[in-house]
Amino acid sequence: MNELVRFDPFNVVDDVLKSVLRPAVARPAQYEGSAWTGTLPIDIAENDASYFIWADLPGVRKEDVDVAINGRELTLSAELKREYGVDQGQGKQQLVRRERPYGTITRTITFPVDLDDSKANAEYRDGVLMLTLPKVESAQVKRLTIH
Repeated sequence: MNELVRFDPFNVVDDVLKSVLRPAVARPAQYEGSAWTGTLPIDIAENDASYFIWADLPGVRKEDVDVAINGRELTLSAELKREYGVDQGQGKQQLVRRERPYGTITRTITFPVDLDDSKANAEYRDGVLMLTLPKVESAQVKRLTIH
């Protein structure tokens, strides 16, 4: 006589999830990464005289960052470089999986006032670009004394 087996629909779902979420080593390494598609994350603050910007650029060398000021526009650009192989003294290793983005990322920000590029300051530390962008003297907020 045949044994009755109770059908559980969650077993099917569990099997599908296990096949989709298997570790990367169980699947062939066909993923080749992608060009940068996100935006450059920034924070902007201001006072009466200047704008202050912090831009996150993890893993980017200082030499690969470019900052340009043109009137009211600030253009930030950085090149994300990735290695294809790693040499660690035991011969060249081949990359098996690539998920980190690469390529050039650019972001342009337009401010409501002109920026004084001659007094601007840029500092790069621990993957964070910090900019101080003074406003042009005529654009600074003027406080009037009320008599």
